[in-house]
Amino acid sequence: MKKKIYYLDVLRVIACLMVIMIHASGYYVTKNIGSTNFWIGNVIDSLVRVAVPIFVMISGALLLDKNYKYSKDKLVSHIYKMILMFVVWSLIYTLLFDVIEPIILKHESISLFKTVINFVKGYYHLWFFYLIVGLYLILPLLRLWVKDENKKYVEYFLILSIIFTFIISWGLTIGSYYSDNIVKISDFFNNKFQLKYISGYTSYFILGWYLNNYKVNNKNRIYLLSVVSVLLSIFGTYILSITLDKPVQLFDYLGINVLIPSIALFIYVKDKYNKKKESNIISSISKYSLGIYVIHAGVLKVMYKLLESLGFNNAIPNILIVFIISFGVSYLITLIISKIPKLNNII
Repeated sequence: MKKKIYYLDVLRVIACLMVIMIHASGYYVTKNIGSTNFWIGNVIDSLVRVAVPIFVMISGALLLDKNYKYSKDKLVSHIYKMILMFVVWSLIYTLLFDVIEPIILKHESISLFKTVINFVKGYYHLWFFYLIVGLYLILPLLRLWVKDENKKYVEYFLILSIIFTFIISWGLTIGSYYSDNIVKISDFFNNKFQLKYISGYTSYFILGWYLNNYKVNNKNRIYLLSVVSVLLSIFGTYILSITLDKPVQLFDYLGINVLIPSIALFIYVKDKYNKKKESNIISSISKYSLGIYVIHAGVLKVMYKLLESLGFNNAIPNILIVFIISFGVSYLITLIISKIPKLNNII
């Protein structure tokens, strides 16, 4: 049996906790721009935005590794599980929040068409399953060239992606908020160049493989730039929101302000935990992280509705309470489901 890479477990746990914190703190980033609650939510949200990129990088580090025993049957099995999980949990969330809540609690009528559309789209956090299935589908193609002997081509791919996706395209998107001319430039850039091959989360997927296999120089410079990037997210979100008079988060995962901190966290954890002894609690949370991910959003919504009904409006205690309970309840439910035969495939 292949030895587990412990630092990837640590990263997975960190990303899992960060995702919960994103949704716990993001509640305040869209309310009362400039208020104390807004700033608290904004700062926390900006600090933990690397969660999704880290999840994708972990997948790339594992699935593109030369020692990974790739097979068509294994790939089909992975895709089947992701589809099954999406269908089951999307159905659960659709029934809870699009059928039971409006009919029983609010005494409202529902639209069957809208309900079906919401099921297909999935609850807001389930978009991740579409992303992962898409990456699984191109995995056989990526494994043909993402190899040690093609390191220079991998680096070329990543450089192109950083320049055209994480800097130029991201910058044009921000500029589009303020100028119709920049909207036209952005459309021209995207439509004429057709650089979709180097865009999207494939970059993070391949980057995970690269960082797992090669050492990075100038780490302190990357750490410093990651601090600058987080500050850019914090103040960029405020400036965009206040000048446009609506909540606008500078949190596009395909922006340089998220890419650099993602790289910094990955290499820091790799250096610190690569040779550490495994922890049972870390291994357990890592094992059930996907289950925690799918469950936490429902717990979080219930928690915030409860806090609202009790008149609790202070961001700091609310975020902490929601974060701790959402994680604890989600972890417990996942553990219970894992012990039930034939249900462990949905977590």
